[in-house]
Amino acid sequence: MTLSDLPWDDRWSATAAHFALMSKDPSTQVGAVIVRDNLLLVQGWNGLPRRVRDLTERLTDRPTKLAMTIHAEMNCALTAARNGVPLAGGTCYVTAPPCSQCAAALIQAGVVRVVHPAPSPEFASRWADSLGLASKMFAEAGVAVCVT
Repeated sequence: MTLSDLPWDDRWSATAAHFALMSKDPSTQVGAVIVRDNLLLVQGWNGLPRRVRDLTERLTDRPTKLAMTIHAEMNCALTAARNGVPLAGGTCYVTAPPCSQCAAALIQAGVVRVVHPAPSPEFASRWADSLGLASKMFAEAGVAVCVT
């Protein structure tokens, strides 16, 4: 079986996983792609902002890393805005459930569907409050969420 034999959701989820490999985060690599009509609009991964150096001391100190990191979904939304790529009507495929801030950005950008895997118990526990808010916002905004 090849990638082209898979359903589209699986193909795009695999593509998001490929972009997760671009992350320099030593503990958590997250990738995302946003597509519309099965065309790739934008890709992103978690990491420090453009032109900000990926110094080991920043990436290994959790509070510093969390304060400086742009999540994969936010990276997609900001890159699309920078390049004038409209995301309205798109689907975001991401390798982890979006936090509340990323959910807000995706909603604001007009994304109508989000596909992500179920979180690990550790991830779900660590991000519980934010994931709960994201879920509520997606539901209220009418964004379909598919957990794979």
